[in-house]
Amino acid sequence: MKRSVFIRLFSTVAAVAAITVASAQPILRLPSIIGSHMVLQENSDVTLWGWAEPRNEVMIIPSWGQDTLKTKSLGDTKFSVTLRTPAASDTPYTITFKTKFSELVVEDVLIGQVWLCGGQSNMQWSAARGIADMKAELKKPMNPQLRLFTVVNNSSAYYQEDCIGEWRVCDSRSAEWFSAVGYFFGKHLNEGIGQPVGLVNASWGGSPIETWIPASEMKHHPDLAEKWKEHGKSRGWGFRIGSMYNAMIFPILRTSFAGVIWYQGESNVNNGDRYADMFSLLIDSWRKWFKRDLPFYFVQIAPYAKYKNKDVAAALREQQAFVAATKPKTGMVVVSDLVDNINGIHPKYKNDVGLRLANYALAEVYGKEVGKYKHATYAGMKIKGNRVFVSFDNAEGGITSGGQRVETVEICDETMNFVPANAIVDEAKGMLIVWGDNIKKPVAVRYAYGNAAVGNLKDAAGLPVAPFRTDGLNALPVKEEPKKQAKEAVSNIGVKAEGADYVLRKFEKGAELFRNRKYPISILLPEEFAGFDMLVRNAGGGTLSQQCLLTPDADGYVYIVARKNDRTQDDLYGWREVSGSEVCYSTSKGDEKLSIFAKKAKRGKAVALPQTKDFCGIIPIARKIEY
Repeated sequence: MKRSVFIRLFSTVAAVAAITVASAQPILRLPSIIGSHMVLQENSDVTLWGWAEPRNEVMIIPSWGQDTLKTKSLGDTKFSVTLRTPAASDTPYTITFKTKFSELVVEDVLIGQVWLCGGQSNMQWSAARGIADMKAELKKPMNPQLRLFTVVNNSSAYYQEDCIGEWRVCDSRSAEWFSAVGYFFGKHLNEGIGQPVGLVNASWGGSPIETWIPASEMKHHPDLAEKWKEHGKSRGWGFRIGSMYNAMIFPILRTSFAGVIWYQGESNVNNGDRYADMFSLLIDSWRKWFKRDLPFYFVQIAPYAKYKNKDVAAALREQQAFVAATKPKTGMVVVSDLVDNINGIHPKYKNDVGLRLANYALAEVYGKEVGKYKHATYAGMKIKGNRVFVSFDNAEGGITSGGQRVETVEICDETMNFVPANAIVDEAKGMLIVWGDNIKKPVAVRYAYGNAAVGNLKDAAGLPVAPFRTDGLNALPVKEEPKKQAKEAVSNIGVKAEGADYVLRKFEKGAELFRNRKYPISILLPEEFAGFDMLVRNAGGGTLSQQCLLTPDADGYVYIVARKNDRTQDDLYGWREVSGSEVCYSTSKGDEKLSIFAKKAKRGKAVALPQTKDFCGIIPIARKIEY
């Protein structure tokens, strides 16, 4: 009897001991984004982090160097360390994490380029979802220098420290469910730079852009948040502002990325009138929280016939084009020519989409020669009699309709009632000439402007001309063409500037004119001054603008940019307005105009800039500014 009691007592003690040992299991854990088969950004200070036994030493040993990095876990178990990566290499490395209790080894680590792929279903869809050219790709030998990580879909009202996912070597199995756009982008990027490429796919079909914007940033824009309340309820979404950012982006914020590719917008067509503001906010906030000035290359949404409301997709495409034209380090690819069925919202071919995105990155991030990669975009128009002459930017070599009738062109008079138009291409001048049979005094022109409109204009490289309208967001003021006047020569002299609290920037489209306002130069900037240097200051009326002296290095004119109004009329005494020198910058309330003013100056003799209490102040510009 006593023996039986002893045995039961021993068994109980052993069980308790086992539970105690299990509960005291040493902690050493890494986030899912740090794991075997990953790619780390080359020549970068990358962050490695995780969780370990509280207040204990953690050693991190990368196999590419001789040093052991040491840090300590905090009381809440977290640890973090920064290490410098070497140059890109397909040599597999290991990273060992050690404590006095545990050890983890991350194997097969490559060093190269890491890109984030975001958006909704057209980014998310894969061979398994029916992408035809991705299905064909799976039958070919796959490139093990591509590494794939998919962030499992998740949504949260609060920041999440980790996400679900794992790094996988690219093969026919791992690529089957991976983003087709992301895969083709990575494939062409790898071919262009010869480095390993890590791709992190964080996309969710049907997701509106508001869910990817941090709620902490959106709260500073109550007008945008209010539109979400109306739009979100009408669609019946259970998401919140920032919910996908919290669960799918926040956990990877410490990852070092080379840039972002983005394909999203279809879910915002019904509240797309502020999409440019929301997309700009997303770009700004991601750059802020990733602590890197990330390039953003994105896809303009494709033609689709089944949107319920007229022209909503066209309006959103226009908003996307505005972001590309005004936001630095962004680029937009047009895919209207890659649509196999306008009744399907998911075009089944993604190879060329990935290629066009990769060409942007290759040209602008890596400095590679890829040929023409920017689409021809609307630049302006002139009216002569009953004909409209449309000019284009990025149209080297001209544009063409392939010898066919130009499609999807419309024209209107002052009634703004658009009707189908006739159009021909002036290949010598790279212009589109448009007229209407019954339109005597045309006012505006539209091309491929509609939910499902697919135009047939292409540039010399075969890229489609971007859809446009001359009466919309990117419109330019148009008048009957005046008699030609010879433009005055612009002084290309340099100046030495003396003054406090200025920042030196380039005078070009997309550049922000003030230090404390995100107001970029948008649709108007005189060509002859493009690329000048400029000094920007804080905007703000009520106090005199900063003092500044300009000393020219040769005889000529010195130039300033200022607002022309009753307040500045006396301040600008002695300065002459340069003819045809309007400069336009964009705000959330619309576009504002400035002008360029000139004053004669002698080599070596300082010129004091005028001071004003006007909000925009005085902005000096010159071919070269020494500051």
